Amino acid sequence: MTPVPITDGAAENETATPGDLPPGIGSDGTVDAEALARAHVAFIENRSYTWVVDYDTGEPDYIGGKFLRRAVVGDDAYFVEQRNPGTGANTSLYVNESGGYLRVVSERETEYDLLRAPGDPVEYAFSGDAIRRFLGGTTFEVTTVERGGRSYYRLYSSGGPVPQTLTESGATIRNYTATAYVTAGGFVRSMAVDYDRVIDGNRSTVTFRYDYSRLGDSDPPKPEWLDDIPRRSTPEPTNRGTDTNESTGTPDSPRTPTAETDDPTTRTDGSTERTDEQTDDTG
Repeated sequence: MTPVPITDGAAENETATPGDLPPGIGSDGTVDAEALARAHVAFIENRSYTWVVDYDTGEPDYIGGKFLRRAVVGDDAYFVEQRNPGTGANTSLYVNESGGYLRVVSERETEYDLLRAPGDPVEYAFSGDAIRRFLGGTTFEVTTVERGGRSYYRLYSSGGPVPQTLTESGATIRNYTATAYVTAGGFVRSMAVDYDRVIDGNRSTVTFRYDYSRLGDSDPPKPEWLDDIPRRSTPEPTNRGTDTNESTGTPDSPRTPTAETDDPTTRTDGSTERTDEQTDDTG
């Protein structure tokens, strides 16, 4: 996979790495993934944004094995939509000050639920966890690029050490490649990762990509199906709605990548197109 996470039409001009690096990034190319994740989450915490992630473990028939997720986070509400090509179940979640409204569309039926405690946006837009999972324990080439009038640090790793988080389940990882674009303040604007994995003799290729757009200019849409929920959902929130939020952002896919079979990558905008518009100051 050739990572091209930022495409704004501007030429990419690489220069030598300057002295001041983003939080967690060392001059030797090592990354303190926890420090970088903290800086990243602090940057997005009080901003609106649109986040798209595309994740494929090479095992699409398993829950969370392949999905495309889009999260639109506004000031007072957020909307998460996920498509699962392998299982055939597509999920939408709309959350505002009154609670969470969930719709699950499968081949056989459409289900609705009310969620009393749907969680915070970062539990669905799990970029912080992706940073911890994919960027720690390896070494990167660090250069700077100018795109669209903005400066980014480009982190690129290929053939180096593999993050330990990917081998904890006993997996063998080969051909690991990762690219991330980071601002000076530690905002990881985009990330692309791919590698080959062997678990118990089963081989697969894992790909993960996420991208932010419309920072400071995202307003989640109110779903047309919202009016269907009061008359078609259960009177009280179901256990599935509350219990699965302990570990999943939707009933049939991971909120955050927590196991080797739960890597990330998903777009849920209804298409494979990625919006690359960016309207805020990400420096």
